[in-house]
Formats: sequence, structure tokens, C-alpha cells
Amino acid sequence: MYIEAGKIRKPIGILMIEHRLIERALNALEQKAASTDPPDVIAFAELIDFFGTYADATHHGKEEDIMFAVADHLNLAPELVRVLAELRQDHVRFRGYRKIMAAANRRLARGDQGSLEELVATAREFVPRLREHIKKEDKVFFKGFDELQSDRDREAMKKQFLAFDAERLHETYQRVVKRNE
Repeated sequence: MYIEAGKIRKPIGILMIEHRLIERALNALEQKAASTDPPDVIAFAELIDFFGTYADATHHGKEEDIMFAVADHLNLAPELVRVLAELRQDHVRFRGYRKIMAAANRRLARGDQGSLEELVATAREFVPRLREHIKKEDKVFFKGFDELQSDRDREAMKKQFLAFDAERLHETYQRVVKRNE
């Protein structure tokens, strides 16, 4: 497994480790979008797939299906309630960006050079927004959420995370990011 969960005390630690890989993928996407070389539709496809499968289905899946669901039953401070709503909206918005990039890249692969501009413009908008989202989770929501958890709650959530991840493809997507950095 990509994360030795036994060495990580808190479930937010698992999510933050995943954030570091997502940030590496954002760096790779940003480099591809800034390149003046002919577009590499395979690299774009791999990175777009990474954001759909790893960042959204796997990482956001744990947040939405487990952490946010728990948070809905906690007595969160009003600031955290507002941040949680923003995080949920962000996840929906990021799915939209990914769909636009995927469609533009498919058209580009079929020879529609005009779609490169849409792909690059969408990537340039997506990258800083996801970086800001990660910062908001790491610095605000995770910290506030964790303060409301007991050690027993944390351990139970870690087990849920590991079960959720059992069928995910962490190692595959680590290789995708490394290959595209």
C-alpha cells in the first residue's frame, strides 16, 4: 500500500499525504499547459484521468463519503459549516473542469487544434483553484474537524479510509504523476 497507515495517527494525515501527490500532479498539469512544445495528448489524458480517479473518486470520495458525512453530525462552529459547504461546492466545480479538459483533449487527439486553447485555459483556471482548495482543507477544515475527534473516532475513520482505498489504484497514479513530472 502507498501509505503505511499504521504509522499515521490521524485520518487527516492520510488525506494530507494524498494532497501532496495531487499537488505534484497539479505541477505537472501546469507545466504541460505552459509548454510551447506540441501538445502531448497522452500526458494530458493521463493527468486528467488522475484528477478523475485519484483526486476525485479516491481522495474526494473519502472526504465526501466518510469525513464530511461524519462532520454533518458534529456540532461544527459556524465558520467550519461555511467552509464545509464551500468544499462540497468546490468538488462539484472540479468535476466540471475535468469534464471540459477531457472533452477538449479528446477533440485535440482527433486533430482539432483549436481545442488546445480551451484545454489550456481550463487547466490554468483549475490548477490555482484546486491548490487553494487544498490549502483550505489542510489549514482550516481538517484542523477544526480533527479537534472534534477522539482517538477512538480517529482510529475508526482510519479503518474506514483504508477499507475505502482497498480497491483504489494509488500505486498506478503515483507512477502516472512521476512519469509526467
